[in-house]
Amino acid sequence: MCLALLLGAQAVKAQKATVSPLPQQIEWGEKAFDRSAPIQLVGADRMDADALQVLRESSLALCDEATVKLVVGKVGDKAVAKYKKLVPTQAEGYYLKVTPQEIVVAGRDASGTFYGVQTLLQLFSQPKVMQCEVTDWPSVSCRGVIEGFYGNPWSHEDRLRQFDFYGRHKMNVYVYGPKDDPYHRAHWRDPYPEQEAARLHELVEAAHRNKVQFVWAIHPGGDIQWNKADSMAVVAKLEKMYTLGIRTFAVFFDDIWGEGAKGDKQAGLLNYVTDQFVRKHKDVQPLIMCPTQYNKAWSGGDYLSTLGTCMYPEVRIMWTGNSVVDMIEHDDMEWINTQISRKAFIWLNYPVNDYCQSRMLMGKTYGNGLDIADMVSGFCSNPMEYAEASKVSLYSIADYTWNMPAYDAEASWRRALPALMPTSAEAFTLFCENNIDLGKTGHGLRREGESEAFGRASDKRAYLQQMFLQAEKLLADSINQPHMLAEIGPWVESMSLLARRGLSVLDMKDALQKDDSVAFIASYRCGREAELAQKAIISRNFEGSIVKARPVVSGDVVTPWVAEHTALLVKAYKKNHAYGRENFPVQVIEDGQYFIKAGGKYLTDAQAAVDRVGDYPILTADRDNINPQRQQWNVELNVSTGRYKISNVQDGRYINETGSFWKDKNLNPFEAEWHTYVIEKTADGGFTIRCGGKAGDAYLAPEGDRIVGGKKEAAVFEMVPVK
Repeated sequence: MCLALLLGAQAVKAQKATVSPLPQQIEWGEKAFDRSAPIQLVGADRMDADALQVLRESSLALCDEATVKLVVGKVGDKAVAKYKKLVPTQAEGYYLKVTPQEIVVAGRDASGTFYGVQTLLQLFSQPKVMQCEVTDWPSVSCRGVIEGFYGNPWSHEDRLRQFDFYGRHKMNVYVYGPKDDPYHRAHWRDPYPEQEAARLHELVEAAHRNKVQFVWAIHPGGDIQWNKADSMAVVAKLEKMYTLGIRTFAVFFDDIWGEGAKGDKQAGLLNYVTDQFVRKHKDVQPLIMCPTQYNKAWSGGDYLSTLGTCMYPEVRIMWTGNSVVDMIEHDDMEWINTQISRKAFIWLNYPVNDYCQSRMLMGKTYGNGLDIADMVSGFCSNPMEYAEASKVSLYSIADYTWNMPAYDAEASWRRALPALMPTSAEAFTLFCENNIDLGKTGHGLRREGESEAFGRASDKRAYLQQMFLQAEKLLADSINQPHMLAEIGPWVESMSLLARRGLSVLDMKDALQKDDSVAFIASYRCGREAELAQKAIISRNFEGSIVKARPVVSGDVVTPWVAEHTALLVKAYKKNHAYGRENFPVQVIEDGQYFIKAGGKYLTDAQAAVDRVGDYPILTADRDNINPQRQQWNVELNVSTGRYKISNVQDGRYINETGSFWKDKNLNPFEAEWHTYVIEKTADGGFTIRCGGKAGDAYLAPEGDRIVGGKKEAAVFEMVPVK
């Protein structure tokens, strides 16, 4: 007997079942039968061919006669006629019921039937097949992926595996727009060579078998001429692609400027293509268009409103949000939909990493509003060039777009990890937890949660040992998970070496506490060898690779912790030990106290006072023998930046990027990102002092009786050790 009706999220938790995407409504009961039970298929002669093929390729024990009957069909089929009223009215919806005697899958249409079968197969993948009743439909009509990143395009095999994944997870759109396909962009007028056209045709058929619209995008804006000849050239190219089986098309005008970026001309072209191509083919869907001003930060003038008023209303317009890389919320949709007089088609630039290629983005997908389903005409994710690794986020994108109100980013992520790596789920989870954040980029998006367990761990050694062991387990699982490990392998290797470096840091600390210089140097060398090996790892290091990345793991937590603690321990060691110092990197200038001279004059804290506000050091000709500390400067390497801090020995005030002292020690405290300098040695033995971090890369230089910042040309200083 069935239990009370529960939301999908509650039901999954109660039954420990994994159904993805989370159904709109699901009612669970007791065990129906074992998953190996023989099943008799009814209605095969009328059912959707793609759904039938999936069933026949599955592990279900289908036979001509069995106690349990499986009835499959769509509304209008005799086999499921008595369930018609139970099938949701929404397109792609389905009704599914499992009892000990019968299984029913009834779709609103062919896609609904296909998705119902996919849910059924997930139920059969559980240890026990439970009685249940599912009423399900999508929140968003167009749900999927845009292959629109810069870098190495996905391979043919990558795309085939993607389409199988989309089918299983009820994603129905794939937009083909890799920036580095010349026939999509640079040579858009030219037809594909015969062999490449045949491969595209194979992809189209594979997509359609999985109920995925294969959207081919043309990108003519870079060199289009706004004349009849080029308008006809666009139509001619689309006609060519139509013969390959493609029935949905897009026209991109992103990342261009000049003549190609004119809104009225773009609208005119899209209307022309709609008239001369789309409306002449009854089976072609309305166009999708990516505008030049595809985010709010880049919008201006009347461009968007021109598209909204001048372009046919059926043309769908893509949008990335408030900026190039942004999550989408209710207020964002209200703004853009008003501008373009239609519902925007979302191009989500996540988990794409073409602007932070050293990072693998394996964290949870969060930040998009749960109340925007009725405000979008489509929602697609732009993924990484790493197709398998992108599935961590795409699993959740499928979850989000199918059942938006019930979406739980954390729960979806935690379901995705064992689903994608069932033979090494624990190791894969630890890997993903350490590869979340993007680091500092020009786009500003950050992701929370990276290496949280390391930050909380009181026993860092235990965590680092686990990190090393799980990385090795992952690498050993390449036989079971060859495609995923081929992509994340360089990052997994980097994680293993990072853990070794961290363990070496702890060994150095122990040796220093025991005053064991031999053990300290041995541990340092071990960590240094791991660091060099880590730096030598290159992803996509093959001939013809468009992008080669050097993997960074836990770039804002474990990696800086290792670097900073190594530097601090070396600094402490050098104070009392001479043994093995040749193993350390040679600093441009060793930490210590110095006289800083320019043009023979001494840099002097003329008005030394710890709490003094403002003022600046001056250059004086004479050596101060009464109060010498005014002319003595602490020059010390800042371990967090690898640059030097310069402060006065007498009052401790640091020199800022303008060559002045702090304006207020409370309101303007020392910040390594602002107040550290790159000190470089010149050929004649002098030194230059250059700003670093947020202060830019200008130099300090003498001007009158003081030094100032912001100079383009370097001045040479003398740095004389205080004896």
